[in-house]
Amino acid sequence: MILVVGGTGTIGSEVVRLLKAENAPFRALVRDPAKAESLEAQGVETVAGDLRQPETLPEALQRIEKVFVVTPLVPDQVQMRANLIAAAKTAGVKHVVMSTGIGAAPDAPVQIGRWHGENQKQLQESGMAWTFVQPGFFMQNLLMYAEAIRDKGEFYMPLDEGKVSWIDARDIAAVAAKALTEPGHENQAYPVTGPKALSGSDLAATLSEVSGDTVNYVPITLDQAKQAMTSMGMPDALADAMNELYALAPAGHLAGVLDTVEQVTGRPARTFQEFARDHAKTFGGAWSSR
Repeated sequence: MILVVGGTGTIGSEVVRLLKAENAPFRALVRDPAKAESLEAQGVETVAGDLRQPETLPEALQRIEKVFVVTPLVPDQVQMRANLIAAAKTAGVKHVVMSTGIGAAPDAPVQIGRWHGENQKQLQESGMAWTFVQPGFFMQNLLMYAEAIRDKGEFYMPLDEGKVSWIDARDIAAVAAKALTEPGHENQAYPVTGPKALSGSDLAATLSEVSGDTVNYVPITLDQAKQAMTSMGMPDALADAMNELYALAPAGHLAGVLDTVEQVTGRPARTFQEFARDHAKTFGGAWSSR
């Protein structure tokens, strides 16, 4: 039996869908009763639990052999994952598949990488088998700009003209699902990227081509980005950590392209054009009615 932790998020919901398609035995850990109802309506078995309340985890981990975990970018994410790792070890879990980040390590040059690296080290030292799925920037991040793209024909990021090997979260989930359902992925780290490094202008050109409307990329400063993030309620420390990542783009540090998705799943990673077409109704424009 597999336990999916984070099954209602961007990656986790796709892991749930893929496990259902494979008829793999699994259940989803849920903290919010409303989200439990939503999953159960899809035929997904759920179990109550909260990574912030370690006492809720032993029951949720009963008869579980494998765990998939992805956590949001929150101030206590390291402790949340640490709580799960400790509880899984005590419960006799054999294999944990954890979504972290590309370049994650205890001595990573950016804070988010060090946070993920701390938990990777804990898991490696736990005695359980592990698999790290390590993505970079998600194509789905562009969905937060959908309203601006629909209404103004523009979106804003602090990347200058740096290129990023954007990856579709569905491909991250596909790698994780393979690690959960096939042998041979134990004790492997899988850094995953999209098939091509693209600048903000490249993204805008693709959105313009697919939509038939003009979409512009507007570079903003890191200070402007932090102001936008904190105005939406993100703590200063997390906004600063995100800006550390954005700051890597102009020098090309986010542009590396790997074929990990194809090596693990047997098919190439999705292109940004595929992503844009698949989310046509969200972005709006001429193509949304085709």
